[in-house]
Order: sequence, then C-alpha cells, then structure tokens
Amino acid sequence: MNSKRVLIVLTSFCAEGTPILVLDMVKLWLKQGIKPNVIALKSVPTDLLAEFQSLNVPIHCLSMGSSGYARYAQLTTEIYRLCRDIRPDAVLSMPFGWHSFIAWGARLAGVKTVAAHVGNYPPYWTGTAFQKFRFFVQLGRPVTHRLICCSRYVESGVIRWFKVSSQETVTIYNGCEFDQFNQNNIHPKKIEPEQTITIGMVARLERHKDQPTLIRASRLLKERGIVCQTWLIGEGSRRSEYEELIQSENVGDCVHLLGMRRDIPELLQQLDVFVFSAKPDEGLGVALLEAMASGVPIVATRVPACEEVLDNGQLGLLVEPGNEHAMAEAILQIAKDPLSSYNRVKEAREKVQREFTIAHMAQEYARCLKLLP
Repeated sequence: MNSKRVLIVLTSFCAEGTPILVLDMVKLWLKQGIKPNVIALKSVPTDLLAEFQSLNVPIHCLSMGSSGYARYAQLTTEIYRLCRDIRPDAVLSMPFGWHSFIAWGARLAGVKTVAAHVGNYPPYWTGTAFQKFRFFVQLGRPVTHRLICCSRYVESGVIRWFKVSSQETVTIYNGCEFDQFNQNNIHPKKIEPEQTITIGMVARLERHKDQPTLIRASRLLKERGIVCQTWLIGEGSRRSEYEELIQSENVGDCVHLLGMRRDIPELLQQLDVFVFSAKPDEGLGVALLEAMASGVPIVATRVPACEEVLDNGQLGLLVEPGNEHAMAEAILQIAKDPLSSYNRVKEAREKVQREFTIAHMAQEYARCLKLLP
C-alpha cells in the first residue's frame, strides 16, 4: 500500500483555479493511498476550506506576521518546522517565486523532492518587480527539483526569462473533472434573431484577466439590437471597478456579476457562448478546459496559451486581445453558424478527454513528485 506523504502549499483557500486543481488532485491521491497535508500562507479567503476539511486531510495555516524581508526568513523557518514535524516525502509549492523559500525550508528539513507549479508566463515587462522575481527563482534553483509548467508556452517562457535549463522544467497540463460535464447539449443550435444569447466567462476579477473587453463587446451587441445576457462568474479585487464600467457602458440590464460559484457545470450548460478573454501572460485557464468539456462554443483571445489549447483556432474562435469589435463579431458568428460551432465543440471535448483530465494531471504530478511506487 502506498503511504507516501506530500505537503502541498497554497497561497489561500480562495475558490479559483489553482486551489480547485489541488482540491481535485487531493481527492484522487487519497484513493491511491497518498497522504496529503495542505498548508495555506494566508488565512483568508476561506471559500474552499470546508471542502478540504471534508476530505479529512491535515490542514495548516501560517500566520505571516512579519513584513519586508523578514517574512521570507519566517516562511523558510515555518516550512522547516512543519516538514520536521510531518516528514513529507515531497513538497509541492503552488506559489511560484515564494517557492524558493519554501524549498529551502523543506530541503533543510530533509525533504527529498521539492517542485513548484508555474501557472503564468513570466511577467518580464514589469521592470524592477521582475528583476526581484527572477532573483527569487535563481535563489531556489539549487533546492527545487522541477518547475512544473501548465503549458508548453509557459515552459518556454520560464526557460527563456529565468535562464533555467530544460532539465529543470516539465510541462504538465492543468486538468478538469471531465465526467461531471454533461454532453447532452452538444448539437447544432441556431439562435434566432429574437432569441436571447447567453454569454458567460468564468475567471477571477483580477488584472490578469480581461473582463472589460467582454463588457464592451456586450455593449456593441446591445447597440446592434442583439438581445444578450452576459454572466461574469467569479470574484476578485476589481469588482467595484467592473460595476462602474457596467454602468458607464449602459449594460446594467444585460451584464451581471454572479460572484464566486461552485455550480460551474450547471452554469456552463445554460450558455450559448463561452468567452475566455485573457491577456498574453495567460498560462492555461481551467475554466477554458471546463467549457471545452461541457460542449459550449468558445470565443477566446488570440494569446499563445489559447492558441496552444484550441489548436490555433480549430476548436474555438480566436480574436485579438482587447478588441471588443472582433469579440462581438465572433459571438454573432457562432450564433449564425451552428454547424461549424458543433464541429468545433465536438473536437474540443474529445481533446479534453484525451489530454486535459484531472486524473491525468494528478498521475503526472504524482510521478514528478516520486509519490508512486
């Protein structure tokens, strides 16, 4: 019987992509006899805490009381103490950058395998902030076995901008729970002019996503007499900013902020179009995979991660980033050409089943962390 222990480090229990991925992996690892411990660096938000607790895995939360450079020493010390206590065989850090201090604490405590998840393309354009980021990555290289990148695009950026070797990186795609998405609605569906087009986007309301372009595209559709309802699903620090934008664009009657939801499969079933409005540093959004699995026609921005997942536009329509006119036209194209949409969503669902399931992701992470016999 496998009795390997793994310590997984999260930033928080916020209901967003990375913690949800970890929650789903933990469920599968428990069935394989792997014994996870989960630690959060921040005590809030606690959206997923109850779901983690229901799995009866040990939960830890650090109280990062220090500020400035002292917090890095505190993080290293706290991880060292925790690893000395639970004796994990491996440590997986979901925060990247801070993983260096986690890795040093773990290795000093005798942990044999340490890996870090990389979920976004390196933000090389951020000047001095990136220089600090790159220094942190270099600091952790001697004690980090693998940087696990969520797409080939991200891996190429890590190698280029952090000057690491390909032996230090690996691509393991994010995954979703394929079986929870019903395929009953995958059929050609023409939307008549008088019908309401239901559009949705699932993403945190943060700067690394681009909901404003979808809000403006909704205004263009409204001005053309198209009846639409746009759901922005997710929570985040930019909520009040988006509320003001919705009012200034005069789309309060058709654009709605639904907040954090845990019934995503049900919501996706109600959509006519899924929009993934991303920026160039996008790594690989789990929400995009879930939309593919559910059989919803997709409009996404033409950024490398979306091109990689959507086969350069074969599995979903791609539009230029920040172009609300192109986005509105793509939404209308889906409504007017249901047969082409049907062919794309059918192939997209098959690709998720082949390459992007959470079971495959969990298996590959377990192998990388040497948790399997």
